[in-house]
Amino acid sequence: MKFFVKKFRLRFLLNVGINQQLDLQTSVRVQLANLIAILGILSNLQYSVLFTIAGAPNHVIMNVIHLFVICSLVFILYLNFKEKYSLARILLTITISIPLVFVSMVSFGNSGGFYYYFLVFALSPFVLFSYEDKYWILLVFLVNNLFYVWFEFFGKPGAFIEGTLLYNPQIQELFRVNSVVSCLFFIALIMFYFLRNTSRIQNEMVRTNQHKDRIFSILAHDLKGPIGTMNSYLGFLTETLPNREEMLIALKELKKSTNQSYLVLENLLDWVRNESKKIPAHLETLNLKSLVQNAKDILELQASDKGIDWEIMVSDQLTVYCDERMISTVIRNVISNAIKFSHPKGKVLITCSMGPKYVALNIIDNGIGMTHEQMNQIGEGKPFPTTFGTQGEKGTGLGLLVCTEMLKSQGCTMDVTSSPNQGTKITIQIPISA
Repeated sequence: MKFFVKKFRLRFLLNVGINQQLDLQTSVRVQLANLIAILGILSNLQYSVLFTIAGAPNHVIMNVIHLFVICSLVFILYLNFKEKYSLARILLTITISIPLVFVSMVSFGNSGGFYYYFLVFALSPFVLFSYEDKYWILLVFLVNNLFYVWFEFFGKPGAFIEGTLLYNPQIQELFRVNSVVSCLFFIALIMFYFLRNTSRIQNEMVRTNQHKDRIFSILAHDLKGPIGTMNSYLGFLTETLPNREEMLIALKELKKSTNQSYLVLENLLDWVRNESKKIPAHLETLNLKSLVQNAKDILELQASDKGIDWEIMVSDQLTVYCDERMISTVIRNVISNAIKFSHPKGKVLITCSMGPKYVALNIIDNGIGMTHEQMNQIGEGKPFPTTFGTQGEKGTGLGLLVCTEMLKSQGCTMDVTSSPNQGTKITIQIPISA
């Protein structure tokens, strides 16, 4: 029963057909199409009952038409579910006008004011279609306006049977008032929903521009240094004849700059993929010690330059269930930060402990630590301003932000314990291999 209620609640119906691959504008149009279809289903059900109770002329025929329209609107929701969005919108703009044509021709005439709905439906294509569909928009707009003009100026009042509720002029006027109020309500609801989503589009544009500026800033500043260093040392190696000691120093600096550039680019690409929701997790059984050792091998030069002492206490037999690329990026970022913010000759300790359903990987340093505000930024998923390590190492501010999002996508969590000048302990909880 709970499953049934969940599947048919309003929010679910409004989001039928929405997926992560859709851009925001298309998502808005699909949601509006779903909203109009739902309103159409409810409206046809309502009028089917009212026509029967009030004794409207040819109400049996109208009930058959209402049933046909309701089935068509349900089919339109199904088309959106199957991602046939254009066909769904075209059928919607045709279907919603069908009951109005028949109710004004075979039942009420122009007595109930139902033809006012044509004015509402004349506006609907402007919020359902993009500018590229302008000819279809104009066609639907003109056809609905022609229907309105025809029934307003050339339509005839309905022939109501004496003894029915509709024979009373006051009941007829009540239907007219209901038509006007319903039209205004539908316009207000659709426009309110449209404005709400327009605000979402504007916010998305602002967010996208901020991300673009941040990407350009990282490319301009955080890659300029290491690439400039590589260029200088490559020039030195190609233009001079260095001795063995000079060559080793140059090669070490090249390797360090290459690693730094690689980490910056990987963090940047992972962040962009995560923001665009195109970074699916591929979960598999992995050896935790191998993951930690691979990260240590990549960062060995960075650690040795600062005289960092490693201590790794992770069992060789311990396995975890996660995405290899994602968890490797997380472990590498956390260890890199531990080295970056450790004092020269400091120590990085990596341990693990077993929980009932997860392995807790602890990465501990005795460096400069973090403030309470910085830990709150991690918990809220906010990007850091660019920070510098104890020897002026520069970062992007994206590392822990990327890590937090990656861990969420594979069922992992991260806890941070830190105090200024007291070091930092980061615990990554990873599901145990099944």
